[in-house]
Amino acid sequence: MSRPDLVLVGIPGSGKSTVAAFVAQSLGLPLVEVDDLVEERLGAPAGEVFAGGEAAYREAEQEVSLAALQRRGVVALGSGAVDSAAVREALDGLRVVWLRASVATATRRLGMNSFGMDALVAIRNRMDALLAERAPCYAAVATFAVDTDRLSAAQVASAVVDQGAEQ
Repeated sequence: MSRPDLVLVGIPGSGKSTVAAFVAQSLGLPLVEVDDLVEERLGAPAGEVFAGGEAAYREAEQEVSLAALQRRGVVALGSGAVDSAAVREALDGLRVVWLRASVATATRRLGMNSFGMDALVAIRNRMDALLAERAPCYAAVATFAVDTDRLSAAQVASAVVDQGAEQ
């Protein structure tokens, strides 16, 4: 059975997809983007699937994540994959990087700071709750973490490659 060379986890807007692409290119490894694979499986963008209920998305995310964790390359997991006990178990023994980002940074990267103040406050409150809920899972599965707030995606990727080589 093949296993990933590196797995990236973090909240939405932490940079998983962008950083994973840089790291995969830098190391000459395949990129496995779980969010894209989930959307492909479901035949619709995540936003559309979530509108009909989150459960269908999370079920597909778990199945796709478990399959991705049996492939070689750099895997960018969806932010909610760590909610699954099966996924957390599958991450055991793998090199997992937690890309830590503040809620302010994540919402800016996701383009949400252009919303009105009431909407922005609501979004940030939801992201705060999401981070509080998932941070213990990210910490539990991570081999190491990289703080991304003050770094470009290329700088984060460089830090991931450098720290990953030390592990």
